[in-house]
Amino acid sequence: MKELIADAIEKGASIINQRGGDIVGGPESTLMVPAVLHPVTPNMRIYEEEQFGPIIPIAPYNSLEDDVIPYARDGKYGQQVSIFTSAVKSNALTTAKLIDRFSTIFGKININTQCGRSPDAAPFSGRRSSALGVMSVRDALIEFSIPSVISYKDDGRIESAREEVKRGVAGLINEVEKHSTFLTPVI
Repeated sequence: MKELIADAIEKGASIINQRGGDIVGGPESTLMVPAVLHPVTPNMRIYEEEQFGPIIPIAPYNSLEDDVIPYARDGKYGQQVSIFTSAVKSNALTTAKLIDRFSTIFGKININTQCGRSPDAAPFSGRRSSALGVMSVRDALIEFSIPSVISYKDDGRIESAREEVKRGVAGLINEVEKHSTFLTPVI
């Protein structure tokens, strides 16, 4: 993290918050005060490198179509993106268009909130060099499972004389489901 911050400062960015980038907690600590860097430009490592640390790079842009969309489209990472906008109806169309464009690039799109971990109930996915697939307890079970089909005939046309057989099959299936680990629902 320190190298990314130093590179950005050497190339013209500034830390714009107090104590940003400071290590706290003693000489062996890895706890860093978040560093907000501005302006971040394409010649800085932090502009292109995915970092999982408390650095918030702010890159100015002139045009969504000329600057933001190409950066997202041509980048090699795709875990999350945040779209910050004022909550007025006139921004709804632009925000919707960004969501549509970003939905094939990023695994998670945040609206008016920073990137971060979601609750386990929500799927966590990534694209490109950031991640592959979907993660969450529920989705991981589905992702790493191989579906099997257990079938029995119950076409609803069994004649009255065969009701006992029908009840027998349905009863059997209900009992099997109660006792089978394999048939226990995972979700």
